Amino acid sequence: MSIKKTIIVTVAIAASVAMVAPMFASATTVSDLMAEIALLQTQLNGLTGTTTATTTAGTGACAGVTFTRNLVVGSVGQDVKCLQQMLLVTPMSGYFGPITLAAVRDYQQDKGFTPANQVGPMTRAALNATLAAGSTTTTSGLPAGCTTTAGFSPTTGVACSTVTTTTTTTTTPGAIGFITIPSLAASPASNANVTATSNVPVLGLDVQAIGNSVMNVTSAQVQLTDTKNGTAEHPATTIRELYVYDGSTLLGSYPVNTNTVNKDSSNVYYIILSGFNFVIPANTTKTLTINADFAPALETSRVLTFGLYATNNSSLGATDGSGVNRTATIGSTRQYTITYATVGTSTLTVTADTATPISTSINVNATSGTSQDVPMLLVDAKSATGASIITNLKFTVTGDNTGVAKMNDISLWDGSTLLGSQSLSSAVSGATATFTNLSIPVAQDATKQLTVKAGFASGVTNSTLGVTVAIANPSLDVTYTTPNLSSLLATTSTAVTSNAMYLLNGKSADLTFMSATSTYSYNTTTPSLSYTTGVITFKAHANGGTMLALTNATASQKVFVNYNGNSLATGNVSVDFAPVGGTDGSAISDGGDAIVTVTMTVPRSLSGTGFINFSIPEIDWTVGAVAVNQTWGLSSYKTPYANVQ
Repeated sequence: MSIKKTIIVTVAIAASVAMVAPMFASATTVSDLMAEIALLQTQLNGLTGTTTATTTAGTGACAGVTFTRNLVVGSVGQDVKCLQQMLLVTPMSGYFGPITLAAVRDYQQDKGFTPANQVGPMTRAALNATLAAGSTTTTSGLPAGCTTTAGFSPTTGVACSTVTTTTTTTTTPGAIGFITIPSLAASPASNANVTATSNVPVLGLDVQAIGNSVMNVTSAQVQLTDTKNGTAEHPATTIRELYVYDGSTLLGSYPVNTNTVNKDSSNVYYIILSGFNFVIPANTTKTLTINADFAPALETSRVLTFGLYATNNSSLGATDGSGVNRTATIGSTRQYTITYATVGTSTLTVTADTATPISTSINVNATSGTSQDVPMLLVDAKSATGASIITNLKFTVTGDNTGVAKMNDISLWDGSTLLGSQSLSSAVSGATATFTNLSIPVAQDATKQLTVKAGFASGVTNSTLGVTVAIANPSLDVTYTTPNLSSLLATTSTAVTSNAMYLLNGKSADLTFMSATSTYSYNTTTPSLSYTTGVITFKAHANGGTMLALTNATASQKVFVNYNGNSLATGNVSVDFAPVGGTDGSAISDGGDAIVTVTMTVPRSLSGTGFINFSIPEIDWTVGAVAVNQTWGLSSYKTPYANVQ
């Protein structure tokens, strides 16, 4: 009989079973189900008038075979040989080749499946059902007209010694089976401290196939209960995705949202997972596992309960070998508290960024003050464990009282966005500026950088006035809210302080470091005459007036030089002041630039051996008749170390 004809007969039988099966719905034990199976099978045999086959489909190449893996071209094994027997592919080599693939695609077409290049889950389920349902009858005998093995057949002329063998494949009623769920799987167990968010096992079902039929579980109705502080809410608030697994094999994934989750008249939420194929061999128990993805951030813990939606006793759906749908359910559940260890909390630390501006001169316009806010401090705020929102920040200004008095305000920036500005609480050192009602989000495990700027008023005196801005104690001066809306203080207590900025009355030499080198020159004849040379180059910009040339001798125009912190004699230092577009050694006009090259030499007889470097600790410059002794902003004006030997 052809495969198509076999399917037609099986469908007719399945319809008969569907009419008989309901009377057994009250069976509750495995022994009850087994008795019902035997009775149903007998009734089906009577309905179809079939005779028990002498060889079941599970013999020969298919003996003990259940299709449990996908088969593709190149697959080998007993299951391939059984496949070839069932699809009448010869020879039955056990190798999946092009001929076998063509037979598989024909079979899939007959079954109404889309032909594929493999034996996948749907095809395996159909083949397993056929294994449980099919039978063969084999007969042997002498050729027609022969009564013994002697001579030849008077009918066909064939030697009577030839024994003929005829194998007829017929279709018996499909094997009948049921499913039951004796218990939940031991794993996963309920957990009151779930800290993971991705693919977390939440429900394991031990599903048993009863009877002689392979059972194919294809659907599950899963009840989802989600409570926050004891109040029920929609499961999609916490759950993002569900997954169905057969061991480590993913059978299907299902999004959890307001479109996929149902709610019944009792306000019970449940979701229907369907379209997967979980195959259970006859009289075998296997574990079906459901995993879940959870929301990556929660403002407080959630309690989740997972189980089967058992109101209609048909939570789990399967099909047996006769094509009849079977169902089962279980009332047990698993419960989880989603905490991520510290859901709802976060910690905030505050530090000064390494790119905080170095000390420099702030040239305050004598008439209008600074034309724009001056960057003073870069603050790095890092949130750990959870997300944070900064709500309050307090800054303290210290330094020369006259300089503090000239600070108009402090402004706070997030990149190029102005978050606000505040005036100082007083005009003396220790004055504060407090920002309240902020809403600066800092993502979990991320760092938010804030820029603190200052504006200065006109009228600065000619003396240099150093001022700093700081978060004096973050554990007192920085307030933030956690995801559960608790208000906390930053965890760090170390001051976050800017470098000192020095105010000048409209006239300054703006200095910019360019390069520094050091070289040791060894005298092979007289080692004591060996020497070390250092070269430091920087740019000077005249701001607010004419800048006089720098030298190594004039008190108001002198570059001071050290080697290893020791002063170097004037005779060992040369300063080349080269105005851009002008004559070396001449002054530069307001807005002009000069390249300054300072060359320093120290003999080994003076320095001794070891590592030597040179630095410029201070520069006396004169701009617009205002002389300033600058000791700030020069930390980078030093050479590498040279090894004096």
